[in-house]
Amino acid sequence: MMWQRAGETGEQFVAKTREQPGWYWVFRPRNLGPGRYAEDDGMLLLVHVDASGRLHSPLADLSKAEAMVVRNIGRSQTLQSWFAGPVSPGSHAGFLSSDGRRSGTIPAEGWHWCRTQTPLEHVDSDGVGPIYLAPGRDGRPWVWLSSKRDGSPVDVGELGFAEPLVTERGVIDSAGEVGRTQAEFLGRIPLPVGVPAGFGA
Repeated sequence: MMWQRAGETGEQFVAKTREQPGWYWVFRPRNLGPGRYAEDDGMLLLVHVDASGRLHSPLADLSKAEAMVVRNIGRSQTLQSWFAGPVSPGSHAGFLSSDGRRSGTIPAEGWHWCRTQTPLEHVDSDGVGPIYLAPGRDGRPWVWLSSKRDGSPVDVGELGFAEPLVTERGVIDSAGEVGRTQAEFLGRIPLPVGVPAGFGA
């Protein structure tokens, strides 16, 4: 997967995704607050673009394709974004249920495709969405949805979202109750290579 510039108004991203809807990696400036973005720090995230062109993402301010290019009001500058993909979910890799049933590969860490009985917040028409599994402060694997430019995870709680906790008992919601009673894993999600050339320029 090669990084592609979104274009001065996001037009290159719009053209590509209209031609081929699906999941895309996006690398864009980190949001620091209303109208404020980091010039030299970015966020990696997976975005799903459906056939109508709507974007589904864990970042609330990425609601449409034109938002791929952001205006840093404090410094009166426009900051670019990049994209790579599309990337598709793989075949069935493993299964986990709250009654202890397990089959195949149950991932412990990294980006993976997942389908749950009660859907995750950001999924495609097949109910499949991206999750990042990483050990939480309690030692158990938590689900994360975004990552820093070095690929390390960022807690979605910082962005105003809550996603389930995966434990030996099954898939647990943020309140600690068994809400999503099973999870099907559909393989690892490959990362694009490195940070896009020219980021922050």
